[in-house]
Amino acid sequence: METLKTTEAQRKAIYKYDDKFERVNCRFESGTKERIEKAGYKSINNFIKLAVAEKLEREEKILK
Repeated sequence: METLKTTEAQRKAIYKYDDKFERVNCRFESGTKERIEKAGYKSINNFIKLAVAEKLEREEKILK
């Protein structure tokens, strides 16, 4: 029988952590990743999160 590399407690902690987030996949035109990196962002994910947060904030102000 194969032994598991992670304990049950570790797996529960991972699932609990993952439940705090939603995963969204999107596709961009070729070259977008390089443009984001050239703009000085440390990660693509960070750039996308910031861009979405800014856009949502503007939209929510308009809707009020």
